[in-house]
Amino acid sequence: MQRKPFKQSHRLRYLLVGLLIVAVIIVATVILGQHGGKKTSETSQSTSQSSQSQNKSSSTSSTNATSSNAPVSSTDEASSVVVPSVPSAASSAASEAIHAVVNDGTQTPIADNQTSAPQVAASSSVATPAPAPKAVTFGNWTLANFNTVKLGSATYDQVKASYGNPTNLVASDTVTANWISTSGAKVTIVFTPTGDNKNLQLVANYKVQSGLQ
Repeated sequence: MQRKPFKQSHRLRYLLVGLLIVAVIIVATVILGQHGGKKTSETSQSTSQSSQSQNKSSSTSSTNATSSNAPVSSTDEASSVVVPSVPSAASSAASEAIHAVVNDGTQTPIADNQTSAPQVAASSSVATPAPAPKAVTFGNWTLANFNTVKLGSATYDQVKASYGNPTNLVASDTVTANWISTSGAKVTIVFTPTGDNKNLQLVANYKVQSGLQ
């Protein structure tokens, strides 16, 4: 029996089937590769986010630990410093010393030192005498004796004995005494309680003048 030759159409059919199978395999590989890559990317991103979350948590814990163990700032130290209080006996003596002078202010300006007006002979051409020169000192105050009041040693009693009662006086934790003239010249001295309850005095620690020459 004679074999029939292989038909050309069968060969073409097998070739097409083979190409189709190869195409399916390639498409499947590409799809699976993309899916796997996406999954890997998502896994990697999830891992990265988890790592960042852990780092943030660790950083927060570290910050909290640092906060709780941080040294006290200078402001906190300043607010925690306890200033020693003045002994009650000395404080009482200071109050008494200040209270003793609160009524010394006279509330009356001190008269300026006057120089006598020049004598002018009566004349038809001169109707009134020339005015006296304006005084630059008042009471016992002059620029020279203002300068003799030594800060840190001159006491209120000494100044009062030399220059009289002040025109006005303000007493708080210190004593501010003002000697004021009728023309507005002024001497101001601030006295601070100094010493202890056995020997406490009001001592000058600040002075200023205006109008003295």
